Amino acid sequence: MPLTMIKPFNPNDVDLSKVSFSNVFTIPEIAYKYCKLMYDASTSNDKKLLVVVRGCTVKTFKKLENDKYVKGKKDKYQIFMGVKDENFINMVTKFEKYLITQGVENSKQWFDETMEEEECIEMLKPTLSKHEKYGYAVGGVLSNDFVCKSTTSDVPNVSNLEEALQKNTVIDVCISINKLKLGVGKYSLGFEINQINIKSIGDVDQYESSAFTPETFNKEKISLDTIQQHDKGGKFCFLLYEDKKLRIKLSNIVGRIFKLENENVVSYSLTIRLQDEKLHSIIKDIDKSIFTTLLEKSKDYYGSKKTEKLLKTSLKPLESYNKADQEKIKKGEKPTYDPSIWIKIWHSDEKGFDGKIVNAKTNKAITNTEDVLNKDINISEIEFYSRHIWFGPKGTSINLTVNKCSVSYDTPVYDMDDMDHEEDTKSEKNNTEDSDSEVANSDSD
Repeated sequence: MPLTMIKPFNPNDVDLSKVSFSNVFTIPEIAYKYCKLMYDASTSNDKKLLVVVRGCTVKTFKKLENDKYVKGKKDKYQIFMGVKDENFINMVTKFEKYLITQGVENSKQWFDETMEEEECIEMLKPTLSKHEKYGYAVGGVLSNDFVCKSTTSDVPNVSNLEEALQKNTVIDVCISINKLKLGVGKYSLGFEINQINIKSIGDVDQYESSAFTPETFNKEKISLDTIQQHDKGGKFCFLLYEDKKLRIKLSNIVGRIFKLENENVVSYSLTIRLQDEKLHSIIKDIDKSIFTTLLEKSKDYYGSKKTEKLLKTSLKPLESYNKADQEKIKKGEKPTYDPSIWIKIWHSDEKGFDGKIVNAKTNKAITNTEDVLNKDINISEIEFYSRHIWFGPKGTSINLTVNKCSVSYDTPVYDMDDMDHEEDTKSEKNNTEDSDSEVANSDSD
């Protein structure tokens, strides 16, 4: 039976009067509500709203993190891309104005109470993000039946999506606008990406990493985003630097990678001892900024006013001491060892570190994880970022995650065996943040 060819709309051909919404669906297990979005449902045509966005530029393409990886389950990927298609930008602008009027009309059904226009404007989460320098951007996840094609000889093979969809690749994208997501105090368009056609390889210098180094760090540029409700339950906010997710780049340091097992869940973390005074000072400044902001705005983040003492009991800082030194600090004594920071590394049985850890000499991915476990490793360069600050029932924690790390096998030996790493990371592993994927359509990395 031949495949059915479906022709998506050009953005300027979308007629918003043909958009309709289903009743509200609720998934109580994860406190998630949504409406199905249909197009021209009164006809016999396909009810999906498929739109082509042309000339997008890949900014990031990555596999969604899932610590509870299920063997045999299809990988889910997320893409974040720059958008210059004026037709699409105009369509989204009109669509969001339409959603505001629909929000007012359907507020009792969608939000369980009557909302005015100003309130719907405040609640509607933008589909596109806008940067002063780079312009518009949008992020989304790939559908289960996603297809990737290449129309350029520069990318002859699309079997490996992460190689084919590298940063700055120019693509045409077919998206399916299929739902209206209804959160707590917010709502937004939901969509997935059905197909990507690769057009060309873009300018590799078009985008620069937003990571700071110890030499460029300015503590005045640290801030916290407003608290958000995760679609699958729980609350979080982003830790920002210059209004983007905080990223740090370090060079020529020593660290260790540990494998941790808790309740049959395996995870990997990299620890870095804060022996360098400048780096230690930066981490303390970040911790102080987070603590000060959460204390001053505790009603916004926690729903009630917190004292300094109460906040200290719930917030786990980035700076971490082993158990013995924690007891010394409580007694007012000087700790024996320098503190550390812990950085999570994505890992799966099928793909190992998935190219996140590479050999500094060959620039090839390290596939045998045992080669770098539980030993001092020279890190020629590492970039890591703050995924989010998570507000859970067991406290508030700050997630740091490796983006890329180049290591050398030839390393000096330092005594780091005193570190009670299982104790230091046990509370993080139990935290519910590890069971949640990134928020769809919102990651601006």
